[in-house]
Amino acid sequence: MGSPSAELNVLESLRPWYQNGLSFIFKDALPGLAQIEQAVKQKSLNTGSGPQSSSLHAHVPVQGAAQTQTQVQPRQSSPQANSNNGQQSSPVSRAAATPMPSHLKQSTPPLKPSRIPPRPVKEPTPPMCHPDAGSWPDPWCQLASRITNRLQIFWTYPQLGQDLSGDADPARRKLFQSLIGYMGLPKGAISFWPCTAWNGNVLENRPDIFWKGVEAYGVKFVACFGSQGLSIIAPEAPSGASSAHVNGIQVIVLQDPDLLKVLPADEQQLLSIALLRLPLF
Repeated sequence: MGSPSAELNVLESLRPWYQNGLSFIFKDALPGLAQIEQAVKQKSLNTGSGPQSSSLHAHVPVQGAAQTQTQVQPRQSSPQANSNNGQQSSPVSRAAATPMPSHLKQSTPPLKPSRIPPRPVKEPTPPMCHPDAGSWPDPWCQLASRITNRLQIFWTYPQLGQDLSGDADPARRKLFQSLIGYMGLPKGAISFWPCTAWNGNVLENRPDIFWKGVEAYGVKFVACFGSQGLSIIAPEAPSGASSAHVNGIQVIVLQDPDLLKVLPADEQQLLSIALLRLPLF
């Protein structure tokens, strides 16, 4: 934009156009423009002031009025106008600032109680007080000295009394070592507990000592290998049953160890897969 004094030489009749950015106009576009300029020059001579160049120039068109050329300058808003506009608030803002009547206010509803029941707090299980290992007869005392609080299940079979007497069958020992590794339980979770005792010649059935140990150590599961072992610890169970419940204790019946020990390892595991389905721990 030029100097503000340039507007002094603009005719009042043309000032609105000038303020809208129109600086150049052809004479043919405004009939009588030459007479107006002539009157302005004459007035200047009468008042003694010399002719001044006007910021509104008239040019003769070269190719007619259809090729009218205008130079439009952008208008700039004054700082005062901007400040006035900033001070005025819109009806929306005034409405938002108005406080809401008390009778229209709604109180926040209370939070609904959660439908998910709280988790029950598990009370720590006090450590079980095991009986003294020396209180058991031989060979149970040997096993009692190695029982820990991790105990989950008893394994038993009729020949266990003989295997614990010092005359163990190596094939049976290898079988049970393989099955214990197959279970993958922590050390101490499985313990053998015989239902028979070896007197040097024959096996003696001792279901009384067996169930006394089950109660004393709080186990809930028993793995019985062989139907003969089931007849010793649960004679009331049906013959050929795959499982039985005795006083709240679940007894799983598996194949006899003398049958399993001659099978390949994968078949031994397949026939003992019921052990993996027990909800231990």
